[in-house]
Amino acid sequence: MSTGPLDPPGVGESGEALAPIAPRHLAWPEHFDMAGDVESAWGRVLAARPAAERRTLLRADAFARERHEGQTRRGSDTPYWLHPVRVAMGLVQWGVVDRDVLVAALLHDVIEDTLTTPGEIRAAFGPRAESLVVWLTAPDARVMGDAVRGYYRRLLEQGPPDAHLLKIADRSDNLRSIQALVMRTGDTHRRWASAYLNRTQWQVLPLAAHAPSRARVALVTAMADLAPLVDPGAFTEP
Repeated sequence: MSTGPLDPPGVGESGEALAPIAPRHLAWPEHFDMAGDVESAWGRVLAARPAAERRTLLRADAFARERHEGQTRRGSDTPYWLHPVRVAMGLVQWGVVDRDVLVAALLHDVIEDTLTTPGEIRAAFGPRAESLVVWLTAPDARVMGDAVRGYYRRLLEQGPPDAHLLKIADRSDNLRSIQALVMRTGDTHRRWASAYLNRTQWQVLPLAAHAPSRARVALVTAMADLAPLVDPGAFTEP
C-alpha cells in the first residue's frame, strides 16, 4: 500500500489526455497533493495571466487561504487551500479564461466550510462571483439530508453552465484526493469513498451531459479510477 503522495493523473487518466486540443498545455504539479509542487504550478499559471486578472486571482487566493486557515483535507494533514487552487488549475487546463469563474473556483468552499457570508464575497469580488459560489454551496448532508437532493436537482435544472462546470471541477479533484486517501489508508476510508463515488453518479454526473468534453473526460475517468479501489462494480462508464 502506497504511503507517499499521489502522483498526478496520467495521460490516460484525466482531461490532460485531451491536452493536444486544449488552448495550451498545463502540466500538473509533480505530486498534486504536495504544497510546494502545487504552489509552483499555481505560480506558473498566474504568471501567464494578464496583470489585472493576476492581481484579482491573488486576492481571491489569499482570501480563501485565510478563511480556510487551519483546515486540512479529510484523512490527511494536506492544507485545505490545495484543493481550491487545484480546482482553478483544472479549469485553466480545460481552457477556461473567465476571471469570475476562476475566482469562484478559489472561493467555492468558503461559504460552505467557513463563516464567510455571500455579502463578503460580493463586496470583495462582485455579484457574479458571489452567485457562482452560492450555487456551489451545498446543504450539510449531516443535518439536511433531504435538502441535498433538492439542491442537486435545482443545480441541474436551474444552475448556469458555469456553475455546472465548477461543480464538475470540484468533484473531479475531490475524487482524485479520495483516490490518494484510499491508496494510503486501505480499508480505513474505503466504505466512505465508495459511498462518495455512488453519490457522484446522481449528484454530479448528470451535470456533465452538456459540459465541455474535457470536463466530462476528467470526471468520468476520475470516477473510473477510484472504482476499483472501493468496489469494482461501483461505477460503469457511460
